[in-house]
Amino acid sequence: MLLGLWASACRPWVISATAFADIVFTVNLDSTSLVGTPGTAVTFTGTILNASGVELFLNGAGGYLSSPELTLDLTPFFTLTPLSLLDGDSYSGDIFSVAISGVALPGDYSGTFNIQGGVDSATFDPVGSADFQVEVADGCSSSRTVLCHPPRVCMLGLGCPSLSAARPQASVYRAVPGRVDS
Repeated sequence: MLLGLWASACRPWVISATAFADIVFTVNLDSTSLVGTPGTAVTFTGTILNASGVELFLNGAGGYLSSPELTLDLTPFFTLTPLSLLDGDSYSGDIFSVAISGVALPGDYSGTFNIQGGVDSATFDPVGSADFQVEVADGCSSSRTVLCHPPRVCMLGLGCPSLSAARPQASVYRAVPGRVDS
């Protein structure tokens, strides 16, 4: 036991990152809620800050989404963020994306993004997280730029020749303050 205490006292640099995770390593999203339409993706941007007192490696990422119609895309994290952050360093930019399935229903969906890492490249302790929300719009919104989808009148490829001429075409709308479209 005495040898164990001596070994711990002589190696102060061996510190678990979990001691720092909730207090001094932060993931701040520029916006915690983004809007998208079925068949598109939204990208969350923000700042990852290390104020832990030690260099922390960013070794992995993951997360949770409340709908199987949404997919967490970690490509921005693995291609853009640094492998590690020295104490006091930060990264600002794209962090992760969420792809919205073409069959996702309109509504609000929640999620959590997590970063794993630690004091070396082999540690995968939780070091930071951020909660977020994705609003799936119905396709037409007067306050945001979104893609408008035609109504899904005919399903399963049954065809509706009499209705095909009456279906509106997909178009892109950009909301203009003070303008009312009829």
